[in-house]
Amino acid sequence: MKPISFSSLRFYLVGVVCALNAILASDISAQSKSLPNAIDHPLIKPFQDSRITAYAQTEWTEASLPQAKSSKQDASKTLDLRTVEGKETRIHYLSPVGKTVLEVHRNYRDALLAAGLQITMSCEQQCEHLYRLWRNQAKPFERQFKWDDGHHHGFSHYDAPDDNDGRMIVGFFPANPQRSKTHVLIYHSTAFGGGKKVDPMVSSFLQIIEEKAQPQGQVTVNADALKQSLQKTGHASLYGLLFDTGKSELKPESQAQLQEMIATLKAQPQWKLIIVGHTDNVGSIDNNLALSQARAQSVVHALIQAGIDKQRLLAKGLANFAPVASNANEEGRALNRRVEIVLQ
Repeated sequence: MKPISFSSLRFYLVGVVCALNAILASDISAQSKSLPNAIDHPLIKPFQDSRITAYAQTEWTEASLPQAKSSKQDASKTLDLRTVEGKETRIHYLSPVGKTVLEVHRNYRDALLAAGLQITMSCEQQCEHLYRLWRNQAKPFERQFKWDDGHHHGFSHYDAPDDNDGRMIVGFFPANPQRSKTHVLIYHSTAFGGGKKVDPMVSSFLQIIEEKAQPQGQVTVNADALKQSLQKTGHASLYGLLFDTGKSELKPESQAQLQEMIATLKAQPQWKLIIVGHTDNVGSIDNNLALSQARAQSVVHALIQAGIDKQRLLAKGLANFAPVASNANEEGRALNRRVEIVLQ
C-alpha cells in the first residue's frame, strides 16, 4: 500500500471540511425557515430573527384565557378562566440560539405595553402550573416542523412549548374604529428539545383572538320544514334573516331564507302569516319595540316585492318580551334575536 503524501492528505482534509461546512450551512438554512403559508399577525411583530414553526388560524371559535392580575398559584389549583369568541390566530416561534426566556419575554412585554395592551394576567416566575392548565390549546402545534438531515427525517419536537422557565402575559387591546377588541396570550419557555442535546432556544406561543359575533344565517329552514313546523306548532323561528346591529334593513345573506318562505307561501295560498320581530335585551324597551317592528316590516316588504299578497301578511314587533334563552350571555342573546312566523 502506497503511503499518502502530505499534500494529498491536506487536499483530502480541505475537501472534507468544505463538505461539512456545506452540510452545516444547508442545515442552518433549513432550520431558519418558517413554515410555508405561515405569516406574522399584523398586530404583533415577532422577536428579531425568530422563525415560525407552527401556525393555525380559525375564522370563528372560542378560547379560554386565564384572568388574574398575577399568578403564583399551586399547580393543583384551578385558574380563573374567561371564554372569548372570535377569529383566532395561533403562532409558535423559535428565537435564535443564545437568547434567554427572560430577554424574549421582556421584549414582547415592553413592546405590547407600548402599543396599548391592557394586562389582565401576568406571571414572571414559576409559571409551570399555567402551562399545565392550558397546554391542550398548544397541542395542535406539535410535530409540524419537518426536518431532513440527509440520513434521517421526521418532525421536530422543538415546536412544542414546555414548562421549563415558563412566563406568561394575558391582556387585550381595546376596540377602536379600525379593529374589534383583541385578546392576546403569550407564553414563553425554553423550547422542548425532544430528548436531543441541542443549543437551547426560546419557545414563544402566541394566541390572538379578535372578538366578533358568531356568524349567523348559515342554517336555512327549508320550505318543507317550515310547512311541518307551522302545521304542528303554528309557528317557526328563523335565524337566516339577518340585520346589522341596530338596523332594520335585511342583509343580502337573507335571500336564501326569504326564498324558502316565498316557496312555502306559494305552496299554501290559503295561509296568512304574522311576521314577528324579536330582539335581545340590549337597549331600551322603546328602542327595541321600534327596531323589532321595523325588522318585521322589512321582511313583509320583501315578501310583497316577491309577489306575496300583502293581505296575507302582518308585521308585529315584540322587542325582548318573549326570549327563548337567557340574555345574560352572547350565546343566549343570539338565540333571542330572531324572526318568527306565526299562522293567523
